[in-house]
Amino acid sequence: MKVLGFVGSPRRDGSTARLVKTILDSAQAKGAQTQCWQLSELKMSGCTSCFSCRKTGRCVLKDDMAPIIDELYKCDAVVIGSPVFMWQMTGQTKIFVDRLYPVLAPDFSSRLTKKPKLILAFTQGQPDVSMFKAYFDSTAKVLGFLGFSAPRVIVAGGTRNPGDLERQADIMAQAKAAGAELMM
Repeated sequence: MKVLGFVGSPRRDGSTARLVKTILDSAQAKGAQTQCWQLSELKMSGCTSCFSCRKTGRCVLKDDMAPIIDELYKCDAVVIGSPVFMWQMTGQTKIFVDRLYPVLAPDFSSRLTKKPKLILAFTQGQPDVSMFKAYFDSTAKVLGFLGFSAPRVIVAGGTRNPGDLERQADIMAQAKAAGAELMM
């Protein structure tokens, strides 16, 4: 089984990166092959809305997103992590999600034949984890429309300072369980 991870935080070792790593490490401990990208370090342009990908399944932009799309067609599960910036995912994560458009066929069916399982891992400074629930649900629906299956959302609230995430035993347990469940 192949599990891909994407960290949408500009902080290389911030709470989001550690949350995604916990999920991936748990999947790997159960036998998964994992690979992770730090989105802020990739060269990715925004979608130009040329619609070439609708016909071909390939984006005309020649940047770091092309090999990622290739990997998405082969993977069994995906973990997308983002901190909450201004009530939503980071700009880096939004560009990544927008650039997933090539997985949609002209009839709006998904080209993702494997229907990879999906885990969304959000971190936020706001301690109330229900604060942005509508946004998280909407994001899960968009990615479900693209062909990802069984979306699971993990939200770690109150993660403003180093160590805040690790002090939340319930969230860390959820992350480990989610990673292990990808193998079921």
